Amino acid sequence: MLNKKIRKVLIIVMLVAIVLALILTGIAPLLSM
Repeated sequence: MLNKKIRKVLIIVMLVAIVLALILTGIAPLLSM
């Protein structure tokens, strides 16, 4: 049970990190302009 919960949390954290990275890379060029 704990392993499944930990996996879900890790997957969610990874997805959030990827989304944040995409947002930052998308905003950076706009800010630099």
